[in-house]
Amino acid sequence: MCLITKSTTDGTLCDVKGATLTPTSEHSYLGIMKTLKTLSAVCLSLALAACASKAPEPTPPPPPPPSWAESRVEPLTVLAEKEGFEVVREGEQIRLIIPVEGNFHPKRTLLLPSGLVPISKVAKALKEDPNSQYAVIGHSDSTGEQELNQKLSLERAQAVASILMLGGVSSKRMSLTSMGEDQPRADNSTHTGRMLNRRVEILLTPYPTRVAMAN
Repeated sequence: MCLITKSTTDGTLCDVKGATLTPTSEHSYLGIMKTLKTLSAVCLSLALAACASKAPEPTPPPPPPPSWAESRVEPLTVLAEKEGFEVVREGEQIRLIIPVEGNFHPKRTLLLPSGLVPISKVAKALKEDPNSQYAVIGHSDSTGEQELNQKLSLERAQAVASILMLGGVSSKRMSLTSMGEDQPRADNSTHTGRMLNRRVEILLTPYPTRVAMAN
């Protein structure tokens, strides 16, 4: 039988019916209370130990920084789309394609005013990137003599390179190449294909890659 106790005014322990507890029963009561306190302390210690033993979740590593091409292709694409150009990513290289139609005089190598402003905007973007180098490459269709097409392609590439340098791009980070009709994008037997093949490309590469290519 379980007794519920209370204290009298003189400190004597009694049960709820008022009967005074004997020293033996009082000792038993105190022993039970001591045991309960001990068990509570043990449970608390075990709980704290369990919390302490649980290893904290490791902090996930930060995401890797974007690659050279990843950090450049998007802003160049936005700029190119506004100006009627095209951007193609090839691994860690970026090719900006400037069509001859609408940007160059149809029968000469001079840039039209409509082409000067867009290429000047490209120059501003390239000038602010010291970790890249540029190859300006002229292309033609297969109409006419191959030697003439080679010369025409080079002069168009020179015209674009001149605007880039006027915009602040260092000539030390730039090279000129004429491919003539040797690298067509499309079929030269169609009007649309020939129009696509007449172009000037700016090939952007990381600086170390350009140095390795030169060696």
